[in-house]
Amino acid sequence: MSESSTLQWLRAPRLAEDTLPPESLKVECRRCGRSVQVSLSAMRPPGFLHVDDQVACPEIQERWTGNGSGGLLLMMCGALEQSLDPVSDIEHHEAAVQYAPAPLVAQRIAPQPMKLSPPSWDDSADDQEEAERTGRLHVLLARFVEHRKAFIRVTVGVVALVVVAVGGVLLPLRNLQILIQAPPGLSAVSLQREPLPTSVAVRRTTMDAAAPSTQAPSSQRTPSAPPVAMRQPQAADPLPLPEGPSAGNPKPVVLVDAASAQPKLRVPETVAIPGGTFAMGGEDESEQPVHQVSIRPFAMGKYPVTVGEWKACVAAGSCADIAAGSDDQPVTNASYDDAQAYLGWLAKVTGKAFRLPTEAEWEYAARAGRRSKYWWGDRMRPGMANCKGCNTASEASDAAQPLKVGSFAANPFGLFDMGGEVAQWVADNWHKSYKGAPADGEAWLDDGSYARVIRSGSWSNGAADARAGSRDRYDGRIRHPTLGFRVALTP
Repeated sequence: MSESSTLQWLRAPRLAEDTLPPESLKVECRRCGRSVQVSLSAMRPPGFLHVDDQVACPEIQERWTGNGSGGLLLMMCGALEQSLDPVSDIEHHEAAVQYAPAPLVAQRIAPQPMKLSPPSWDDSADDQEEAERTGRLHVLLARFVEHRKAFIRVTVGVVALVVVAVGGVLLPLRNLQILIQAPPGLSAVSLQREPLPTSVAVRRTTMDAAAPSTQAPSSQRTPSAPPVAMRQPQAADPLPLPEGPSAGNPKPVVLVDAASAQPKLRVPETVAIPGGTFAMGGEDESEQPVHQVSIRPFAMGKYPVTVGEWKACVAAGSCADIAAGSDDQPVTNASYDDAQAYLGWLAKVTGKAFRLPTEAEWEYAARAGRRSKYWWGDRMRPGMANCKGCNTASEASDAAQPLKVGSFAANPFGLFDMGGEVAQWVADNWHKSYKGAPADGEAWLDDGSYARVIRSGSWSNGAADARAGSRDRYDGRIRHPTLGFRVALTP
């Protein structure tokens, strides 16, 4: 095959890019020094424009082996490519400068007056408003998610405040519960007959504590702690007397025994109650069923414990200072625990087992052998009891506080104020009825309950509460202005 036929056979077929407008660049080869037209196309790499120039290139002749078809057209002289690069860069720069966009010049636009168009009933406005409303919801939801921790804290705080407020309202109702847990170490046996022991140690007055300094004036004496057990001066403990006047102190020093400054011990007066059997109960649901109870002989306080009798326990440091009023008025505002503290102190200083009466003993003593509502009959009569609306036509004129004990007549057993005047604690725990109540007159106790029975009514209660069979309840740990008590004693 001749050289011309080989070149004819190697000619490439016409491609789509061959139909594009031809672009060529005349480049001088660095190796052979010839000026060669190079074809430039956006669709393929640069190449010889004329095949004759390609065949005549020394480097092409060295590289071409003649094997395969079309391989010659893919060859490009390396020296020619190196010569083409700087020329292409220069042309590209010139083209970029030539076709660079013109710089922007800021133009000031004059404000145009707003044209108000008449309202149109277009649904697009409603759609836009709904889209804005949906957007606001999305924004609020995003803010909630972002601040959810703070929102949870605020919610918890509000709930806590509501709980505290509700607790402040419901806390007084706690006093009305009747089945509550018993204090540790307190058993039903210890509450039945034995008084509570006092926690204050008995102290004796000594001569060392009672003796004042020899330089103290006669109007002063050395203070000492009030003893619980009071003792009388004995011959073995004579009071020291001054030896005589001196030139520097002509007035003698007068010493006073510390025991003589204490209030006089006042023991509640008791009345002996004979034993017997009676029908216990009344017309109220809590007073049912009526049942027979046998009572052994015992002694009971003639009056409720008075303010004067309570003050002696306060002076001994064994009772709280809760008494108000004159010494011959009944002590009030006493809890069940206060009553037990007083009875424990009284038993200590007298050596007698003072206690609270049981509920059966109290009703037996209040009825005094009668079956009527009151010991004088079934109707309240003026001048028989200190209760609300019991003595005058106008309740507004009733006494605003308890009167002097014994202001009204005594019942056949010789007991005063066994209806009205002051409500009185008894030893029993509260039960809503007499089902299962003991028939021997003993106290009916339950472990695990602070609810205690109160009897008699008070000056602020009506005539129904002054009945002999009336009964009520209260938390034994809590004081109330109408609550007092009277003592009992087993012979």
